[in-house]
Amino acid sequence: MYGSKEPVSTRFDVIRTVASVVTALCLLTLTIGFFVAGAYTASAVTHLQSTYHPERLGSIISDAQDTIHTIHQTTNMLKSTRGQDTLLQDLHTLVLSLQDLSKGITDLHVDQVLKESTSWRDMSTHFLDGLKKTLEN
Repeated sequence: MYGSKEPVSTRFDVIRTVASVVTALCLLTLTIGFFVAGAYTASAVTHLQSTYHPERLGSIISDAQDTIHTIHQTTNMLKSTRGQDTLLQDLHTLVLSLQDLSKGITDLHVDQVLKESTSWRDMSTHFLDGLKKTLEN
């Protein structure tokens, strides 16, 4: 008596089926992606092993280690010689330097610099024209 009834079908059964299909497709895509990434990694490692011998890789790594150690020592040395300056003091020093530069611009004689550069340009042009005429003759 209980086994003869048909199962009740609701509108959410379609949504559940679609969600299951989407989940299966996503899992399949991830699985394929992992296989492709693994194959590429294996290929890249094989290529690196065939290109670079272990001795050469060891020398590259030791050179990089020496370089990083030197940079670290230089950074520590520069940091220790700076004293107790903060970022705001550094910014204040930068602003003062910019003020000095802006005051220095008013003292520059830009017209004279432009005239001199024009005369040098004209002189070099005349020199090259003279050299060209001399070589042609």
